[in-house]
Amino acid sequence: MSDIRPRVAAGVTAGLLALALTVLLAVSRPELVEWARAKAEERDRTGEASLFAWALIALPVAGLLQTLVARRRGARIGAGWALLAGYWLLVLLLAPVAWWAEGLFPSTDGPGRSGGIFGAAIVLVIGTPVYAVVSGAVFRTVRPEETLGEQVRGHAAGVVVLTSVLAGAVVGLACGLGFRFPAAGAPALVLPGGILWGLHAGAALGCSVAARLQPAPAPRRTTTSTALAFARTGAALLVCCLCVSQLGWVLPGWAVAVVGVPAPFLLFACAVRWEWLGRWVSLRTVELPRRAFV
Repeated sequence: MSDIRPRVAAGVTAGLLALALTVLLAVSRPELVEWARAKAEERDRTGEASLFAWALIALPVAGLLQTLVARRRGARIGAGWALLAGYWLLVLLLAPVAWWAEGLFPSTDGPGRSGGIFGAAIVLVIGTPVYAVVSGAVFRTVRPEETLGEQVRGHAAGVVVLTSVLAGAVVGLACGLGFRFPAAGAPALVLPGGILWGLHAGAALGCSVAARLQPAPAPRRTTTSTALAFARTGAALLVCCLCVSQLGWVLPGWAVAVVGVPAPFLLFACAVRWEWLGRWVSLRTVELPRRAFV
């Protein structure tokens, strides 16, 4: 408990300080806000730009405050800042990707606007690396049973898996919202279908990358097997949602939603009863490497 409280206090302070600096930047440099609006043409992306600005400010601020706590914990400062620099660069590179991808989200509250859905997507995608830094999890304390390299690889694998899962869920949701064949079949690919197949696809990708970070052959094979299981389940869920969505040719959207909401869960139930389907569909939980964020 004595170790957690300083980390929480440093993280909260860093978040609030970064928010204050972001507001100060927007107030002192209004031309930046106007430039963002002009570049966005008819789309107002200042809110999403503010999220990225806050994250890019919060990462180094949290690193400075968590460094003080890490010294008391006896954690490795150099390795922590190396991870922090990597996460900062990741968030920076995601900014132009998000700028382009915003157009893939259909408008919900007016012409050319994606509402709060796109902002929530940004929070989910960049949330894991930001949390890793703000919580001080990047500063690893070497334990006798683990080397520093093993701890760093385990931490990086946990960040990759969690980020991929959340990003996959966002991609699945975006694909469902943009589905137009037929338009009345879109509800079958939004909730819960879109998030479920996207989540499994993201988990498959994350576990595949995490398997490459495993130092020993046995854990690597286990993680690869898990990735294949997630991939098979994600593919089956996507096929199920696409099949149900074709009811939109003959049924209104509300009727497709009534059928589409329970369809993915019925697929899991049928997989328990039918062995041939169980080879493709399996209910698994996403497991992160032990002590990845501790």
